[in-house]
Amino acid sequence: MNVEAKQYEVLALELLQRVNAEAEPADMHDWLTRRLGALGAGDTEAALFWHDSFDWYDELLAKREALALLPESERRLIDWPWASWNRLIDPMAPGMLASITAPDGQGKTIVVECLAEHWASRAHKVVFAHYELNRSLMLDRRMSRHTSLPVRALRSGTLTAEQRKQVKDVRPRLTAWEGGITYLHTPGWTMEQTTAELRKLHAEGLCDVAVIDYLEKVAPSPRQLKMFGANVWQREADNVEQLKVFAERAEIPVVMVAQMNKAGKGMSPDRMDRSDMTGSADKSNKANLVVLLKRDREIDGNYGNTVHVQVDKNTMGATGAF
Repeated sequence: MNVEAKQYEVLALELLQRVNAEAEPADMHDWLTRRLGALGAGDTEAALFWHDSFDWYDELLAKREALALLPESERRLIDWPWASWNRLIDPMAPGMLASITAPDGQGKTIVVECLAEHWASRAHKVVFAHYELNRSLMLDRRMSRHTSLPVRALRSGTLTAEQRKQVKDVRPRLTAWEGGITYLHTPGWTMEQTTAELRKLHAEGLCDVAVIDYLEKVAPSPRQLKMFGANVWQREADNVEQLKVFAERAEIPVVMVAQMNKAGKGMSPDRMDRSDMTGSADKSNKANLVVLLKRDREIDGNYGNTVHVQVDKNTMGATGAF
């Protein structure tokens, strides 16, 4: 048995002793997190030495050149469904964390639903963690997007023969995609639960990119309540950190949806910025990409279909609005 295996054997025995001693779950979680962190400190992949870094980068450039020679349909880039986004924002890189934010009712969820379906159509395995919408509504919305039938009609139980045919035709078209979406229904879940399930799905080859909708709905864990009490902002910051660590270690991009504060809701599109996000500043500080969305109201009081997009932070390139 090698040294690393022996360390894990000792850890397993210690964990069993604590279980038998009926230790508090929160205390056991903290202890296990510290012990696993100590074991992880010996990760031989963590350090990239100076001279090795040049070889590593040469290999990276060679991979990119080989990728550029492939037809666009075979590159499997995690790019954007809309040309206006692609003109300003590069495809998402491994480990990248993106925040999509807008006032409530502005269409944040439909934007990330479209992102997830675009990536699935490009042969990616997407995990969509939905904390707010139930499973039937998620699938009603999907069917509505792909048939143009109103959700109300789909829920009515009175579809015409032609409408039923439209619904039937969607299945072979979407299941022909090489990728797909795992819908993770997570009401009341903590971020620890969510990232644990994401790690499991990633290990099973079912998570190339993850979407979290939305961050403010994540439940506090016993550990967070013990550490931060009623401080919601600190709990949110901890949730963002957990997502960022997962993204970096799994080497996949993660998109999180976040709300905008009251000031941002009344702000004109040309004046809004990432300081208008509600809650913890870490939703912006720890994100590589922050995209703000806003729709104008029409004369009849409804929101228009034109979306103002503000790329307010982009560690991969330019910012701007369109």
